[in-house]
Amino acid sequence: MPKQGKHTKRTLLAWKEYPHTDDIETGCKVGWRTYANRKDADACAIAARSNAAIQASLGYDFGYCMPGSIEERDGRFRVCIP
Repeated sequence: MPKQGKHTKRTLLAWKEYPHTDDIETGCKVGWRTYANRKDADACAIAARSNAAIQASLGYDFGYCMPGSIEERDGRFRVCIP
């Protein structure tokens, strides 16, 4: 757990919000958000990569998952998030 202080405040300010999603799934190391259109999925992927970099700098391990990756399923887009 990171110590409270300036680093934590900067980290929270840098956290990016995700676009509204059609569906959310959670796992033990990452989660997934599903979008009907590619534009929202791309915006989510950009935010996910940025948020993952913040968490990785604090020592978080995503296992074999890759936050920011997009997978197309049944015409919808599933984005891996930290």
